[in-house]
Amino acid sequence: MLMPRKSAAFTLIELLVVISIIALLLAILFPALRRAREQAREIFCMGILRNFSLAHKQYLADTDKYLPHTNYDPYTPWYNNDYFRKALGLTKWTDEQKQRRQGQIQEWLPGMPRKFICPSAKYALKHPEEGLYPIDRSYGVNVDGDAIAKKMGVSNLDDKEGWVKHPSAKLFMADALDWWISYYFCHKYLEYGENYVGFKTYGMTAYRHFDGANVMYWDGHCGRLHQDKVINNPRLWDPLK
Repeated sequence: MLMPRKSAAFTLIELLVVISIIALLLAILFPALRRAREQAREIFCMGILRNFSLAHKQYLADTDKYLPHTNYDPYTPWYNNDYFRKALGLTKWTDEQKQRRQGQIQEWLPGMPRKFICPSAKYALKHPEEGLYPIDRSYGVNVDGDAIAKKMGVSNLDDKEGWVKHPSAKLFMADALDWWISYYFCHKYLEYGENYVGFKTYGMTAYRHFDGANVMYWDGHCGRLHQDKVINNPRLWDPLK
């Protein structure tokens, strides 16, 4: 008597069990993978800031000045500064490339390779022009820099290392959505996120990394600050206090 052949196919219950196990494993793994990816982006971003720190030290050695958030003669943001670009191994900008584009959200011509853009800076990465990216939608320099020192009559030419009070605890540069950052606008990211809209988001620090921003201090070292420590600490912003 022949025995009936047993089917090699999975039953519906067995398939559902397998699918449930796979779904459970994915639910466990995806957050870990997402966090690992974000950590890699944070580390890459920190490396960019350290490169900027080295370039800034070279600028300080060459000029006896801290890199201002703006050069006024001619008017141009920090990242278009010829000395700073040279220290990063970049070419000088022409006068035409330094012109401000009035009336546009992207006010300045993008001028940095992708390797100098935070990998979590979504706006900057989505708005390249001719293969270059808007660094002003990735990093910003503290607006309370040399300009305030000059108003206070402090000469950094005579004492370039000493006029900043507690330089290891004062903010110089950070993740941002504008080329300058200010204490008065550092809370805006909580409302607008990675969406630059112009006037309402001027001077905005960007908390892209686990609710924090990668920052560079006046003494050149870098780290990450949680948004609460940036928003609720006005002394962090003032190099004279």
